[in-house]
This record gives sequence, C-alpha cells and structure tokens, in this order.
Amino acid sequence: MKYSTTAAMWFLLGSKIAHCGPIISRQGNLPTLQNIADAQNQWASDTSKVSQFLSVAESLNSRDLVSQAAIALANEKDELCHKAVLDNQFIFVSNPDTNVQHANNELVDQGTFLAVVNGLQALVDNGAHMLPSDVSAAIKSINMGRCSLVLPSIDTYFQASGNLLNNGVTLFANRPNNCP
Repeated sequence: MKYSTTAAMWFLLGSKIAHCGPIISRQGNLPTLQNIADAQNQWASDTSKVSQFLSVAESLNSRDLVSQAAIALANEKDELCHKAVLDNQFIFVSNPDTNVQHANNELVDQGTFLAVVNGLQALVDNGAHMLPSDVSAAIKSINMGRCSLVLPSIDTYFQASGNLLNNGVTLFANRPNNCP
C-alpha cells in the first residue's frame, strides 16, 4: 500500500512528531469534513506561531532565542500532521487536485519545508552562541524560502480546503513581518 510523501518526511524528522503517526494514514482513507476543517485550522495556527517567532527572533536574547526556536520548531514539525490529513483528501484520491499536487511537490519533493525545519533546528542547536548578525542571517535565510515558496504552497492547501468546505472562508498562512 502506498504511503504519502508526508509520511516519508515524518519518518525523516523522527520521534519529535510521533504523536501524529496515527493520523498519517494510507491512501484511500478520506477524512471527514470536520477532519479537514480541524486540520486546516490547526495548520494555520502552527504556521502563525512560527511566523510570530520569525518576526521577533532577532530581538530575543540568546536564552529566549533558543527556547522560542524550540517551540517554533515543534510547531513547524506539527504542521506535517495536518498536511497529512489534507493529502488524503486532495492527493491520494482517484482524481487528485493538481494545484495541491504542485504545492506538495514544492513542500516535500523540492525540500522547502525541510529547509525551514533545518533552519529552526540550527537556531535551537546554535542560537545560544550566535552573534546577532548570525541570527539575522539565519532568519533571513529561513524566510527567503518560507515566504516565497512554503507559505504560498500552504495557501494552496487552504484554498482547496476552503473550496471543499464551502463555508465562505479561505484561510491564508500568516506571514512574518520580515518576509523579504
């Protein structure tokens, strides 16, 4: 049976996101409309928390930088749980949504999501010893790919979810205030 590429990334990221293992399911398990709404809302919440961190990271002292980066990293990894639910609705079906397929390609196959994870992990691992200029460079590097590639891809997932839910609401991924 075929597993999602999100599941493959889940295994690469390890046990830090083990809590979402049960929801990363095999092809053919369609989520309910409530599952889709919950996944979209929780993904938006996680994305917002990461954006909030990236907006203030350069102003944090080294201790707060590391602790807040760890929280942002956990939220970033948690996003995969919600993506997996939506993948089962929009990718692993007989008539996949081509826009979501392209977004998934950008996030997973092109490695843009993993680049954000790696950037946040570097702040967790090295932030206590980084110069302010190094922190600024790290945030700029994360935001380069996240703002131009990752967040628009998440918007594509949200657009597809909004269309399916047909509730008049389309979410957009919250951007940090220092997107290039």
